Amino acid sequence: MNALKLIVFTLIIPGFAVGYVPYTIYSSQQIFEISIFRYVGLILIPLGVLIYMWSAINFLRQGKGTPAIWFTKGLKFLIGQEPTKLVSAGLYKISRNPMYLGVIFIVLGQSILFESKTILAYTLILSTIFHFVIIFLEEPHLKKKYGKEYESYLKNTSRWLGPRKKIKMPHHRSKTALNKF
Repeated sequence: MNALKLIVFTLIIPGFAVGYVPYTIYSSQQIFEISIFRYVGLILIPLGVLIYMWSAINFLRQGKGTPAIWFTKGLKFLIGQEPTKLVSAGLYKISRNPMYLGVIFIVLGQSILFESKTILAYTLILSTIFHFVIIFLEEPHLKKKYGKEYESYLKNTSRWLGPRKKIKMPHHRSKTALNKF
């Protein structure tokens, strides 16, 4: 049953972001010409779909839920509900937000393929919205829900992509040197 709800969620939420919006804002008047390089979009779009689907399937298998965010509880009959377990396997080992990355890759791929300035601007706006939703809504909620398990995950996994950078503090010889700052 959750698999069906995942499909419905995907069609409604990401489907709107990667299908309906780019289609409605596309304008052949607002293009940038990149000739043959536009076909890079044909790599980014399926890559984004693969990333999204792999991540969403991890939500079903490991998390026992769908990508529905916590404040959509009223729609759980239609799109399911957030995972009951923290998802940290698969692509979630290298990014805390691979589903968002998948969506961004799809829309960026569309902007490149169609050489569209408006879809490129939309990609930047969508990325910014995702970033703020993650920082101000999702991460505080997940800290509260999963506690130390999520805190550990935060420390070891990058928000977006790549290895988590550990900041090394300079080594000081005495406590008085630290007191100067």
